[in-house]
Amino acid sequence: MKKVILFSVLFLFITVTSTSFSQFKMDIGPAFGFNFNLHNGSDLQEGGTGFGIFFAGRSDMSFDRNRNLGVIFGLAFYDGRGGSSSTSGTDQYYGNYTQDNDVSIAYFQIETLFRYRLNSGLYFFFGPQLGFDETAELEQTTTVQGYQPQKTKTTIKETKTRFELKTGAGYDIPLSRLITLSPEFSFGLGLTDVIKDVKYKISTIQAGVVCKINVI
Repeated sequence: MKKVILFSVLFLFITVTSTSFSQFKMDIGPAFGFNFNLHNGSDLQEGGTGFGIFFAGRSDMSFDRNRNLGVIFGLAFYDGRGGSSSTSGTDQYYGNYTQDNDVSIAYFQIETLFRYRLNSGLYFFFGPQLGFDETAELEQTTTVQGYQPQKTKTTIKETKTRFELKTGAGYDIPLSRLITLSPEFSFGLGLTDVIKDVKYKISTIQAGVVCKINVI
């Protein structure tokens, strides 16, 4: 993981120093959208799914005259990766039961994405994302036939730093000489477990929009 981050920083430094200032362009602005999260792992009784929202700040830097080659640097101040699952079974004392699991987890995330833009405005990106959890809770609701549902809520402990590989595409829609609106669609493959010593990962399909303001 450290090697990937170091390579990203080194690549950015070399690229910037090897290009003239007149070719360097930078857009900054907010990004927001929705997540569809996929929870899976061999230590889960059932896989889960869920929706979340994200909002972030983005910087899109270009290093050539036509703005084809560049790097996207982003900070996601809130990135919801929660999900829900349901299991059922039979207890020898109480009979049939259902247990609903609702995981509420969100991250502060840092991403460095290598971007290539076609002249048509369509662009593709790929790179690593690193996340630090802000909230991590599990709510379980157990329903037994003939009894009131029982709810428990606990904090998820020993969460791990999240590392994923993200790939996707976007399209630049110029609104003026300085402002561009860019819808994006991406997939993030979770590579690290959510909890220490538990085989449980989260991958995410993300759809959002970036408002880019040209500053350089």
